[in-house]
Amino acid sequence: MTINIAGQEFRISSEDGEYLGELAGGVNKRIKQMQAQYPDQSTSRCALLAMLNMQDELNTLKAERDRVDSKINELRTLREASETKVQAPVKRPFERKKPVGV
Repeated sequence: MTINIAGQEFRISSEDGEYLGELAGGVNKRIKQMQAQYPDQSTSRCALLAMLNMQDELNTLKAERDRVDSKINELRTLREASETKVQAPVKRPFERKKPVGV
Protein backbone atom coordinates (compact mmCIF):
# COMPACT_ATOMS: atom_id res chain seq x y z
CA MET A 1 0.00 0.00 0.00
CA THR A 2 1.18 3.53 -0.72
CA ILE A 3 0.31 6.37 1.65
CA ASN A 4 1.07 10.05 1.37
CA ILE A 5 2.28 12.01 4.39
CA ALA A 6 3.18 15.68 4.01
CA GLY A 7 3.58 15.26 0.27
CA GLN A 8 5.90 12.27 0.61
CA GLU A 9 4.83 8.86 -0.64
CA PHE A 10 5.58 5.82 1.47
CA ARG A 11 5.10 2.22 0.41
CA ILE A 12 4.09 0.23 3.46
CA SER A 13 3.04 -3.38 3.89
CA SER A 14 -0.05 -3.73 6.07
CA GLU A 15 -2.88 -6.18 6.60
CA ASP A 16 -5.25 -3.33 7.43
CA GLY A 17 -4.97 -0.72 4.70
CA GLU A 18 -8.03 1.17 5.88
CA TYR A 19 -6.56 1.69 9.35
CA LEU A 20 -3.20 2.71 7.89
CA GLY A 21 -5.00 5.25 5.71
CA GLU A 22 -6.73 6.65 8.82
CA LEU A 23 -3.37 6.98 10.56
CA ALA A 24 -1.87 8.80 7.58
CA GLY A 25 -4.90 11.09 7.44
CA GLY A 26 -4.52 11.93 11.13
CA VAL A 27 -0.83 12.69 10.72
CA ASN A 28 -1.53 14.90 7.70
CA LYS A 29 -4.21 16.75 9.65
CA ARG A 30 -1.75 17.46 12.47
CA ILE A 31 0.89 18.69 10.04
CA LYS A 32 -1.64 20.99 8.33
CA GLN A 33 -2.61 22.41 11.72
CA MET A 34 1.03 23.23 12.39
CA GLN A 35 1.38 24.77 8.92
CA ALA A 36 -1.65 26.97 9.60
CA GLN A 37 -0.23 27.99 12.96
CA TYR A 38 3.30 28.55 11.64
CA PRO A 39 2.98 29.46 7.95
CA ASP A 40 6.59 30.66 7.74
CA GLN A 41 7.96 27.22 8.72
CA SER A 42 8.83 24.44 6.28
CA THR A 43 6.73 21.30 5.95
CA SER A 44 9.46 19.22 7.59
CA ARG A 45 9.61 21.57 10.59
CA CYS A 46 5.82 21.48 10.88
CA ALA A 47 5.97 17.68 10.73
CA LEU A 48 8.47 17.67 13.59
CA LEU A 49 6.29 20.02 15.64
CA ALA A 50 3.30 17.77 14.99
CA MET A 51 5.31 14.75 16.17
CA LEU A 52 6.31 16.56 19.36
CA ASN A 53 2.67 17.38 20.07
CA MET A 54 1.61 13.81 19.36
CA GLN A 55 4.33 12.44 21.67
CA ASP A 56 3.21 14.82 24.41
CA GLU A 57 -0.37 13.56 24.05
CA LEU A 58 0.84 9.96 24.12
CA ASN A 59 2.86 10.57 27.29
CA THR A 60 -0.14 12.26 28.93
CA LEU A 61 -2.45 9.37 28.01
CA LYS A 62 0.05 6.78 29.26
CA ALA A 63 0.38 8.62 32.57
CA GLU A 64 -3.42 8.77 32.89
CA ARG A 65 -3.69 5.04 32.09
CA ASP A 66 -1.07 4.30 34.75
CA ARG A 67 -3.03 6.38 37.30
CA VAL A 68 -6.24 4.52 36.45
CA ASP A 69 -4.49 1.13 36.67
CA SER A 70 -3.02 2.11 40.03
CA LYS A 71 -6.45 3.16 41.32
CA ILE A 72 -8.02 -0.09 40.09
CA ASN A 73 -5.32 -2.12 41.85
CA GLU A 74 -5.82 -0.07 45.01
CA LEU A 75 -9.58 -0.72 44.92
CA ARG A 76 -9.05 -4.44 44.30
CA THR A 77 -6.68 -4.62 47.26
CA LEU A 78 -9.18 -2.85 49.49
CA ARG A 79 -11.97 -5.16 48.40
CA GLU A 80 -9.87 -8.29 48.91
CA ALA A 81 -8.70 -7.09 52.32
CA SER A 82 -12.21 -6.34 53.49
CA GLU A 83 -13.72 -9.09 55.64
CA THR A 84 -17.27 -8.06 54.85
CA LYS A 85 -18.06 -7.78 51.21
CA VAL A 86 -20.10 -4.70 50.41
CA GLN A 87 -22.61 -5.29 47.64
CA ALA A 88 -23.26 -1.98 45.94
CA PRO A 89 -25.45 -1.75 42.87
CA VAL A 90 -23.59 -1.31 39.61
CA LYS A 91 -24.59 1.87 37.82
CA ARG A 92 -25.26 1.28 34.16
CA PRO A 93 -26.45 4.63 32.78
CA PHE A 94 -26.68 3.44 29.18
CA GLU A 95 -28.49 0.18 29.84
CA ARG A 96 -32.05 0.27 28.52
CA LYS A 97 -34.91 -0.55 30.84
CA LYS A 98 -36.99 -1.97 28.00
CA PRO A 99 -36.39 -2.35 24.29
CA VAL A 100 -36.91 0.77 22.23
CA GLY A 101 -40.11 0.76 20.20
CA VAL A 102 -41.82 -1.95 22.20
